[in-house]
Amino acid sequence: MGEAFKLECGTCHYNSIIYEGIGFMYISLKSIASFVTDPVLKQVIGEFMEDGSVSYDAHDALYVCPQCDGIQNELYIEMQSDRSQYRRVCNCKRCGTEMKQTPIEHNVPIRLTCPDCRESELMVTSFMDWD
Repeated sequence: MGEAFKLECGTCHYNSIIYEGIGFMYISLKSIASFVTDPVLKQVIGEFMEDGSVSYDAHDALYVCPQCDGIQNELYIEMQSDRSQYRRVCNCKRCGTEMKQTPIEHNVPIRLTCPDCRESELMVTSFMDWD
């Protein structure tokens, strides 16, 4: 199960919706491969699906760029098998820097700088549970 958060800036009116967690589509690698659009990631998932020893962790996650404060909501996926391991790296769409996964926990303060004005912190509000 996942949770949806609204991110809002009181200075420049930036706002974004972020989904964190897992839903029914994360039940298998085959299901995840069905909605992944990146052809390279789809191929990597396919290769791991052929290995009977595979285990994985996948969920929607918030990523924050340490360079420009960009925010992205992306798939986190890590797969391991007897032969190989893989962890998806998320790069910022604004500046290309490798982003840092930044979990949002219910009722726990989080400090996120507004990626647009970079002058104030974002207000984070939980508003929905999802499957």
